[in-house]
Amino acid sequence: MKKFAVIFIFLFILWVPLLAEDILNNPAYIAQLGYGSTKDSAESNALAALSKFFQMNISVQAKEQTILNDSDFETTLSEEVFVQSYTELFAVHYTKPKYDKKQKQYEVIAYIDRKEAWIIYEPKINDCTSQFEQFYFDAISQNDAILKIAGLSKAYQNAKENELYKKLDFAQILNPNQAEKFSGTRNHLLEIEPMLRRIAKQCSISIFCENDFEESVSRAIGNFFSNYGITIVDNNSQYFCYIKVIENSQVLPAGIFYSPSFSLKIETRDTVLFSGEGQLKRIGAKNPTVAQQRAYTSLSQEILKLLQKEFMSL
Repeated sequence: MKKFAVIFIFLFILWVPLLAEDILNNPAYIAQLGYGSTKDSAESNALAALSKFFQMNISVQAKEQTILNDSDFETTLSEEVFVQSYTELFAVHYTKPKYDKKQKQYEVIAYIDRKEAWIIYEPKINDCTSQFEQFYFDAISQNDAILKIAGLSKAYQNAKENELYKKLDFAQILNPNQAEKFSGTRNHLLEIEPMLRRIAKQCSISIFCENDFEESVSRAIGNFFSNYGITIVDNNSQYFCYIKVIENSQVLPAGIFYSPSFSLKIETRDTVLFSGEGQLKRIGAKNPTVAQQRAYTSLSQEILKLLQKEFMSL
């Protein structure tokens, strides 16, 4: 009889629902209270409060990082969009609704068990950090400075596309102890921009463009590399950028039209490091000068898009 009594007590303990005092202020849980005139509205308000808790925490961390990294407005804006979209919470539980007769409303706690949620979340952040680290280590293993810049740019772009910064912040809130294992990845993210600038300051490049109306293409590419801190020189540089433009012009009754194409190469004195090409749709105007200006403006923009795929904008 005593044996059955012990088993009964044990089963009873297992099935007793968590009490409010067991959850609130317990570091094992992330919990928020919600109130409502119905059980459903109380649950909804509790979930909204839980979501707002994550939003506020991620926003604070994002502001701290913006100050630390001296990021521009565009970066901050993308972080805010992330905060709004990434608070679709998972592994949320609710306490049994409790009715307060005096206040005439229900009270519910929405809570997340940190350990349980981490089991779900860890594979997702592992995938993102693994991808980033592969790009990062591939980049720093390069001996050539331009290839290292291109590799670090790809690592940065991968982190941005996967919203890695925000996922690391989310992990830090969800389970600080487990998130500590990703501190190395966070440090690598912080290192990329200053590392790019240090490498770029040691580089110089000469730009040569065949068929360049008003030097618009050369000027656009020069500005692009100058923004990195790469020195633009006429001769005796470490790197050479060659662009060949074919205008493909046509004189028609409606005006003069261009369907320009281009090829681009970046090389050292003996090795081609990067190459690309492109073809634009027909562009024109009645006035010949206006038509040519439009064609070369579009051409410059298309070449910059090609470069931006290889080199992040600083």
